[in-house]
Amino acid sequence: MIKTILVPVDRRMQRVPVLTSQHLKAYQMITAGTDIDRLIKDRRMRRIVSELCRLGWVEPRSSRRPSNCG
Repeated sequence: MIKTILVPVDRRMQRVPVLTSQHLKAYQMITAGTDIDRLIKDRRMRRIVSELCRLGWVEPRSSRRPSNCG
């Protein structure tokens, strides 16, 4: 589950997602060219990649697999 915090946005409090160091490490590995298939072999990393996908940080792999992101 993605952790969120409340922050003021246009005079209203709004929940925003918080990226952990694990999220940033996975994102760095993906942008460096590591294959997502290789990353998602680990259950914890699969969850992290899935969360990054839901947040829009990682593109869905729809061209190869229509049903999932990672």
